[in-house]
This record gives sequence, structure tokens and C-alpha cells, in this order.
Amino acid sequence: MAFPMDHIIHLSAPGMLRNTISEFENMGFEVLLGGKHADGLTENALIVLDDGVYIELIQFIKEVEEYPEGSPERQARTSHWWASMKENGWIDYSLGDLTSASDVSVAAAINHKAEKDKVQLRYDDGVEGGRVKPNGDILRWLVTFPAKQHKRGGVPFFCKDLTPRERRVPWSPGSAGSGSEARRRIAAVTLMTRRESLSKHIEEIRTALGISPMPVQDRAPGAVWILDSPGARQSVRLELISAQSAEEVAWTETVDDIGVWEVTVHGRRPDETQVESRKTVGRLGWI
Repeated sequence: MAFPMDHIIHLSAPGMLRNTISEFENMGFEVLLGGKHADGLTENALIVLDDGVYIELIQFIKEVEEYPEGSPERQARTSHWWASMKENGWIDYSLGDLTSASDVSVAAAINHKAEKDKVQLRYDDGVEGGRVKPNGDILRWLVTFPAKQHKRGGVPFFCKDLTPRERRVPWSPGSAGSGSEARRRIAAVTLMTRRESLSKHIEEIRTALGISPMPVQDRAPGAVWILDSPGARQSVRLELISAQSAEEVAWTETVDDIGVWEVTVHGRRPDETQVESRKTVGRLGWI
């Protein structure tokens, strides 16, 4: 089964989500307020693009220190799957889980393939999540994450809607409006890792996706997978490249080996003053 790109996650520091929203709006993106997640720890906003893929702008509502020491809330905050991720940038990406109730679960299928191919990759069973929209609408989904020994933002996690996707993502084919975001879509999600880790991560992503990659032709050594989008008319490149410059090598140290380096948008590029004034937005490319 092919897994379409579903969304890419961008993390802001607590209290900075509004700033991030403003910076994206200044670049011509339409941002929709999402709401608070069911765990009460995070809240989000969404940028829905023409291909049905969306950017999720997320923040933790409070710093760890704001929860009483030893409290269940503090434990939940410190053990959250994105608690240790670098703020003010891209942290993870999700593919759509299109399995039905009668299918083998995504985790079981990937783990079976990993064992068969002797790849050190494991996924945990899916867990239910949800969010309450500003209008009170309750959304539910099932997310399947790689096991904790794997770095977040390397291999994807998977999201299966338990309520209709169009309630979670206000999009349907041809539904984009007339603004500049209506002519924008995700062209590529680029991961970066250390040179010595490249082969290992290629094998892990190949196993998770169930498809073999192609070599990257125009960038550093790496691999690329061509994924569907919810719109199906456009594809999204998932690229994995190795760090080459001193800046790139230093960045891989800050993310503990691998992470989402850049998101490339296809469509109208904002003017240079809008791009250069960003302070809380991760690396964006334009084609």
C-alpha cells in the first residue's frame, strides 16, 4: 500500500505560536486555528495547501517547569514524543494510514518486514489521539509512531482518521480558494543526517515505506522517494541527504543525527524582506 504525505509538523516555543502564525501569514499563507489537543499539553494551527497536505504549527502550552514537580501533568509533558525536539523549526512528518479494519496494522506490517529483512526498525502499536476544534467539534485519530529508540523526524509516523479527514483538514479536491496559498503545494520534505548514518537511515525509511528509493541527482549523496499527496494529482518528494558543509554538520549535531532539514514549497515565492524577517519559522525552499 502506498502511503500519501499527510502533514509536516513545525514546533514553536511555548507562547510563540502566534508569532509563528504571523510570520507565515506575512509570507502569504492562510493559517487556520486548530485548537487544543486531547492531552491538554499542545495546541495547533493549520496551513492547508492545494494538494491536501498541510503544515501543522504546534506549541506546548506550558514549559515543563510550569507544572508542579512530581505531578502527572509534568510527567506527561516530559515524556511527550516531541518534548525534546528543537523549537522554532520542522520536527516531524506524517503519512496517511489508509488501512481498513480488516487489514494488518501499519505497525505489524512494518515490523514483520523489518524482521524479515533484518533491519533494526520497530513501530509501536497505534494510540488514539484527538483535538477539540474552536467550534467544539471533537476529532479522533490513531497515530502509529516508531519505537522510542528511533529519533523523531527520521522515519515517518502514520495518522489514521477515526473521524472523517475533512473535519480534521478542511480540504477536498478543488476546494482551495483564490489566495496565494491556493497555488502552493508541498514539493519536497528534505531530511538530513550525518554521512556515516546515511545508509542505515535509507534502509529504515525504505522498510517503513515499503518502496525502494532513487538516488538524489542534484544534491548531496542521498536517496529520494516519490509519495502521493491526498490530492493524488501531485506527488511529494521525500529526500534524505547527508550533511556536507560545516553548517549542515553542526545542524545534525543539534538534532541528534537526523531531522527535517527543509520543506520545499511549489508556488509563488514571497519577497525577500518577508523571507529574511523570519525568526520563528524553519527552513523553507521555493520552486
